[in-house]
Amino acid sequence: MRIKTIAIPLFSLLLSALISAPSWAKNYQINVNGMVCEFCAFGVAKKLRKLDFIDPAQFEDGVKVDIENQLVYIGIQENQTVDQDAIF
Repeated sequence: MRIKTIAIPLFSLLLSALISAPSWAKNYQINVNGMVCEFCAFGVAKKLRKLDFIDPAQFEDGVKVDIENQLVYIGIQENQTVDQDAIF
């Protein structure tokens, strides 16, 4: 399994990201600096699950949140283009 990595700092509920991985990756790993509570994690996951290119068959409806390590994993549907602006 190939995973893309995105770094997203969480500040005042505004997200920004840095993407660094091949465009053919099927999954993304997002570093969310400042995500320290379940409320933050729930909000981030809820928004990401609404994106059209998320694969709900992977992880927990397409998104897995690891609060302890401040990571979010998202599964991408095969042959889908990732909208980076939507992730931001």
